[in-house]
Amino acid sequence: MGLFGKKSTLPLEVDLHSHLIPGIDDGSQSIEQSLHMIRSLIDMGFKKIITTPHIHPRYPNKNENIMLGLEKLQREIVSANILIELEAAAEYYVDESFYEKVKENEPILFFGDKYVLVESSFINKPAFFESTMFDLQSKGYKPVLAHPERYQFLEGSIDWLEELKGMGILFQVTLGSMGGYYGDKPMKISKQLLSEGMVDFLGSDLHRESHLPYLSKGLKSKEIQRLIKSGQLKNSQLL
Repeated sequence: MGLFGKKSTLPLEVDLHSHLIPGIDDGSQSIEQSLHMIRSLIDMGFKKIITTPHIHPRYPNKNENIMLGLEKLQREIVSANILIELEAAAEYYVDESFYEKVKENEPILFFGDKYVLVESSFINKPAFFESTMFDLQSKGYKPVLAHPERYQFLEGSIDWLEELKGMGILFQVTLGSMGGYYGDKPMKISKQLLSEGMVDFLGSDLHRESHLPYLSKGLKSKEIQRLIKSGQLKNSQLL
């Protein structure tokens, strides 16, 4: 039956946050790992994957090497007779370099209706996050904050997240947070965001095989199943 479990569980169908291109960030380190994780996502009911390598000081990827990695992985999927739609965007770390990239109108990797996946430091609240998001929006992009439940500087409060939501920033909660992978605090904030209708997307943030059981558990949680059933999520719009 696979990791997905009971057939009565509603699938998410589209994953928009993962690290499956081998060897370019802290995600998959081999084609074999990538193929195993992709097969597991298919077992859970996913029909489309938008993988999002880090563009981060530690992983200074460029659009070109991300697209080359995507093409190679797509060829491997075909060779392995795996039926899945695979695209790529990026997970951008919001720092001065990204701020300048936006200011200079450099090409930004996006998915769907100009959605751009962004993250910040987990430890310290970013000084110019809001201004960067405003500039992104002014250029027609729609910022999506990755894993808002996991920022440690929140200290259990969602005040900053409410401010961002007021600016029109979209939120992507991680399935593994609801599965308990990251601990009690991220799960608590996830539940609060879900209960207050502040979640626009769900994503796997899949890096390695050890994430899979927690991802599956989160997907089956009553809160996530209720949100999928509601039709309020934007994931399905990406098919």
